[in-house]
Amino acid sequence: MTLPVSLAGRYQLLVLGSGPGLAGLASRLDTALARAFAHLGVNAGKFLARLGPSLAGAKLDRRLPSVAVFFGMAAPLLSGAELQCLDDLITDGSLIIPVVAETTSYTSLVPPQLAMLNGVGIQSCGEAFERLAARVLEGFGLLRERRRLFISYRRLETSGVATQLYEALDSAGFDVFLDTHGVLRPGEPFQEILWHRLADTDVALLLDSPGFLASRWTEEELARANNSSIQILQVLWPDQTEPAAAAFSTFHPLTDADFDSGAVLGPTARLRDTSVSGIVDEVEGLRARAMAARQAFLVREFLQEARRAGLQVRTTLERVLIVSAPDGNHLVQPVIGIPDAERYEYLEELHRLEVSRGRTYRTPPILLYDQKGLHSRWLGHLAWLNGSLSCANSLSLDKAESWLTGLARSSAV
Repeated sequence: MTLPVSLAGRYQLLVLGSGPGLAGLASRLDTALARAFAHLGVNAGKFLARLGPSLAGAKLDRRLPSVAVFFGMAAPLLSGAELQCLDDLITDGSLIIPVVAETTSYTSLVPPQLAMLNGVGIQSCGEAFERLAARVLEGFGLLRERRRLFISYRRLETSGVATQLYEALDSAGFDVFLDTHGVLRPGEPFQEILWHRLADTDVALLLDSPGFLASRWTEEELARANNSSIQILQVLWPDQTEPAAAAFSTFHPLTDADFDSGAVLGPTARLRDTSVSGIVDEVEGLRARAMAARQAFLVREFLQEARRAGLQVRTTLERVLIVSAPDGNHLVQPVIGIPDAERYEYLEELHRLEVSRGRTYRTPPILLYDQKGLHSRWLGHLAWLNGSLSCANSLSLDKAESWLTGLARSSAV
């Protein structure tokens, strides 16, 4: 798990490799990362330190959160300094992403110390390196590594395409919720589980076929996604128009040429491989914007409640909130989706790191989350954790007003 060097830290990207076109590949990655950082509201020029393709005397700062991308387009020929950087990153447990011209020749295209890592072919990085940029952001801790996706569709019309996209996104590393491929057990309340999973998704993929909104459930899924500030990639079937109700949607129109045969509806309809790949790329590119939108919603609502309570709040680069009250500072970490053990661990480690640097916060630090759509059983589990753990507590957005008011009142006593 990557921790920031501080609550106002910077990030470091090391680009190495061998073979023709390395500078062009590095430039493509720079462009994709600049776009992804912009979606997050972070100035890459200010907060991202970039080394490579040749180190050219620059030195890796091991205090910074670091990610390396190694482009293996030919047999590796690296300098001693470059090999030492790779060794340092491996020792530090930093993410190194090997990108090779052909995965079948992987071991001949990377240095020996990277042979044990899982590599990716250049063709799987996305048309504009969207997928590669997203993995870099995951390494920095700016996108969560668990990649959740929700497919909403009308079974009668688009079950074939839904299954096709499920398989492609699953292969791309997404944890995809599709009602026919879920893990629902007999007797479970289907709709409650569906809303719970939608609340924990990165992007909702809506297959907008002619009869999509004719179903009460699909219409409600769209409304709930909008209500939760979830970004939607709305795939429009031929002749479908952009609906005004889709406030958080990005539209991906299809034409008849995107389909593999004459059928565009029904279980036998299938998209061409190039069309499927384009949708996967667009989903990947939306993830940063999706996380930023939901994060902004949480922060905005919390700040409004804090102002009403007469408390000051500072926002750090990593979107950690520091609530200033007369009894001391309180550390609040907004989380997207469902608070889990990994989030508790991250916040505990962040709190410990900041204290070791002489910063003082009241305990326990707080995980702030949006409770809308979460299953009652999970809300009960979070309440139990609050009574059982001392390392961190969770706070639902609907309880933020009373918590902040309590801080103000207790501080005034």
